[in-house]
Amino acid sequence: MPRKPLTEDEKSIVREKAAAAARRIMDEHGAEKVTIRGIAKEVGMSAMSLYTYFENKADIIAYLQSQAVNDLAADLAAARSKAGSPEKVVAALGDAYIAFAEEKADEFRLAFRAEEGRIPDAALESLEIALQPLRDAIAKSVKEARSPDEIERIVTGIWSGWHGYAMLRQAGCVAGQTPVFDAKTAAATFGIGTASKSAGASAH
Repeated sequence: MPRKPLTEDEKSIVREKAAAAARRIMDEHGAEKVTIRGIAKEVGMSAMSLYTYFENKADIIAYLQSQAVNDLAADLAAARSKAGSPEKVVAALGDAYIAFAEEKADEFRLAFRAEEGRIPDAALESLEIALQPLRDAIAKSVKEARSPDEIERIVTGIWSGWHGYAMLRQAGCVAGQTPVFDAKTAAATFGIGTASKSAGASAH
């Protein structure tokens, strides 16, 4: 009698188990030790069966990376929900970004892992979602309507400030300083006017 096909929910459960096994191997031995055969052994299935859920090792790593970015997006969304004005939203997002990098360092490194010099498309799409609260806050902070390209330049400047500080802190290059890279500073850098109130994003 033919085996009944798995439902989408059942497939999702298998993928999650396989992803969890891959993450354990990665954390203990490094990404280079993650193999389809090793993951299959961890979850008690054949390597051939696992190919039903993932095309290859890179597909599994990309899946894990998207999960890490989604975790970052969730933390940023939570920070946005607790803030009020756009200025406070930017500040809260900055704090949440740095906190994620410090408190979930492995997740942070995985989120920005670049295979062959580039983050996988799925992770990039998730990053777009993660940064949307920042785009929305900046769009509300500028004096007048600006093009999406202009808004994106400010967002990139602020994000670069957060990310650069997080990387420097992880490397032990800075300690105790409180960087400020608010919307007004970014606007001055990129030649775009903002509202009189600074966005005041700071990271600890």
